[in-house]
Amino acid sequence: MQEFIQWIQKQSRISIMALCNREPKILRKIYGPVKENELWRIRRNDELEAIIKGENIVRFIKFQRIRWLGHTESMQDTAIPKKMLYGKLYATRRRGRPKMRWLDDVSIDLRKMGLNEWKDRARN
Repeated sequence: MQEFIQWIQKQSRISIMALCNREPKILRKIYGPVKENELWRIRRNDELEAIIKGENIVRFIKFQRIRWLGHTESMQDTAIPKKMLYGKLYATRRRGRPKMRWLDDVSIDLRKMGLNEWKDRARN
Protein backbone atom coordinates (compact mmCIF):
# COMPACT_ATOMS: atom_id res chain seq x y z
CA MET A 1 0.00 0.00 0.00
CA GLN A 2 2.92 2.33 0.73
CA GLU A 3 4.17 1.79 -2.83
CA PHE A 4 0.80 2.91 -4.14
CA ILE A 5 0.75 6.08 -2.06
CA GLN A 6 4.26 7.01 -3.19
CA TRP A 7 3.37 6.35 -6.82
CA ILE A 8 0.22 8.46 -6.62
CA GLN A 9 2.17 11.31 -5.07
CA LYS A 10 4.56 11.25 -8.03
CA GLN A 11 1.95 10.77 -10.76
CA SER A 12 -0.84 13.06 -9.65
CA ARG A 13 -0.56 16.54 -11.06
CA ILE A 14 -4.10 17.79 -10.57
CA SER A 15 -4.88 18.91 -7.07
CA ILE A 16 -8.36 19.25 -5.72
CA MET A 17 -7.78 22.99 -5.38
CA ALA A 18 -7.13 23.25 -9.11
CA LEU A 19 -10.27 21.22 -9.67
CA CYS A 20 -12.16 23.61 -7.40
CA ASN A 21 -10.95 26.57 -9.48
CA ARG A 22 -11.95 24.94 -12.76
CA GLU A 23 -14.88 22.73 -11.88
CA PRO A 24 -16.79 23.85 -8.78
CA LYS A 25 -19.88 22.18 -10.19
CA ILE A 26 -18.26 18.76 -9.73
CA LEU A 27 -17.31 19.51 -6.15
CA ARG A 28 -20.81 20.73 -5.40
CA LYS A 29 -22.12 17.37 -6.60
CA ILE A 30 -19.58 15.48 -4.48
CA TYR A 31 -20.19 17.36 -1.24
CA GLY A 32 -23.90 18.07 -1.73
CA PRO A 33 -26.13 20.94 -0.61
CA VAL A 34 -26.36 22.65 2.80
CA LYS A 35 -29.50 23.02 4.90
CA GLU A 36 -29.90 26.48 6.44
CA ASN A 37 -33.05 27.56 8.28
CA GLU A 38 -35.04 24.63 6.87
CA LEU A 39 -34.02 25.60 3.30
CA TRP A 40 -31.53 23.81 1.06
CA ARG A 41 -28.92 25.75 -0.90
CA ILE A 42 -25.81 24.92 -2.91
CA ARG A 43 -22.38 25.39 -1.38
CA ARG A 44 -20.43 28.54 -2.18
CA ASN A 45 -16.86 28.43 -3.49
CA ASP A 46 -15.34 29.56 -0.19
CA GLU A 47 -17.16 26.73 1.62
CA LEU A 48 -15.80 24.20 -0.87
CA GLU A 49 -12.26 25.50 -0.40
CA ALA A 50 -12.64 25.22 3.39
CA ILE A 51 -13.79 21.60 3.09
CA ILE A 52 -11.09 20.33 0.75
CA LYS A 53 -8.08 22.05 2.40
CA GLY A 54 -5.71 21.29 -0.48
CA GLU A 55 -6.42 17.55 -0.75
CA ASN A 56 -5.74 15.76 -4.01
CA ILE A 57 -8.90 14.24 -5.44
CA VAL A 58 -7.10 12.21 -8.12
CA ARG A 59 -5.02 10.45 -5.48
CA PHE A 60 -8.10 9.74 -3.39
CA ILE A 61 -10.11 8.31 -6.28
CA LYS A 62 -7.29 6.06 -7.50
CA PHE A 63 -6.68 4.86 -3.96
CA GLN A 64 -10.35 3.96 -3.50
CA ARG A 65 -10.52 2.14 -6.86
CA ILE A 66 -7.49 -0.01 -6.08
CA ARG A 67 -8.78 -0.62 -2.58
CA TRP A 68 -12.11 -1.86 -3.96
CA LEU A 69 -10.33 -4.08 -6.49
CA GLY A 70 -8.32 -5.70 -3.71
CA HIS A 71 -11.46 -6.16 -1.65
CA THR A 72 -13.35 -7.88 -4.48
CA GLU A 73 -10.34 -10.02 -5.35
CA SER A 74 -10.21 -11.36 -1.80
CA MET A 75 -13.89 -12.38 -1.96
CA GLN A 76 -15.03 -15.89 -2.76
CA ASP A 77 -15.64 -16.67 -6.42
CA THR A 78 -19.38 -17.01 -5.75
CA ALA A 79 -19.72 -13.46 -4.39
CA ILE A 80 -21.91 -11.22 -6.55
CA PRO A 81 -19.50 -8.23 -6.76
CA LYS A 82 -16.73 -10.52 -7.97
CA LYS A 83 -19.02 -12.15 -10.51
CA MET A 84 -20.00 -8.70 -11.79
CA LEU A 85 -16.37 -7.58 -12.01
CA TYR A 86 -15.14 -10.57 -14.00
CA GLY A 87 -18.37 -11.51 -15.76
CA LYS A 88 -18.60 -11.54 -19.52
CA LEU A 89 -21.59 -10.56 -21.63
CA TYR A 90 -22.13 -12.66 -24.70
CA ALA A 91 -23.82 -10.29 -27.11
CA THR A 92 -22.91 -8.42 -30.24
CA ARG A 93 -20.79 -5.34 -29.67
CA ARG A 94 -21.17 -1.96 -31.23
CA ARG A 95 -18.94 -0.95 -34.08
CA GLY A 96 -15.73 0.91 -33.39
CA ARG A 97 -13.22 0.79 -30.61
CA PRO A 98 -14.42 -0.96 -27.43
CA LYS A 99 -15.03 1.34 -24.49
CA MET A 100 -12.55 1.31 -21.62
CA ARG A 101 -13.76 -0.94 -18.83
CA TRP A 102 -13.29 -0.14 -15.16
CA LEU A 103 -10.98 -3.11 -14.64
CA ASP A 104 -8.83 -2.09 -17.62
CA ASP A 105 -8.38 1.40 -16.21
CA VAL A 106 -7.37 0.14 -12.78
CA SER A 107 -5.02 -2.42 -14.35
CA ILE A 108 -3.26 0.38 -16.23
CA ASP A 109 -2.76 2.26 -12.95
CA LEU A 110 -1.34 -0.87 -11.32
CA ARG A 111 1.01 -1.51 -14.25
CA LYS A 112 2.31 2.07 -14.00
CA MET A 113 3.03 1.36 -10.34
CA GLY A 114 4.96 -1.78 -11.30
CA LEU A 115 2.50 -4.13 -9.60
CA ASN A 116 2.03 -6.88 -12.16
CA GLU A 117 1.20 -9.68 -9.70
CA TRP A 118 -1.50 -7.70 -7.87
CA LYS A 119 -3.90 -10.67 -7.73
CA ASP A 120 -1.44 -12.67 -5.63
CA ARG A 121 -0.91 -9.73 -3.27
CA ALA A 122 -4.64 -9.15 -2.88
CA ARG A 123 -5.34 -12.78 -2.00
CA ASN A 124 -2.70 -12.77 0.77
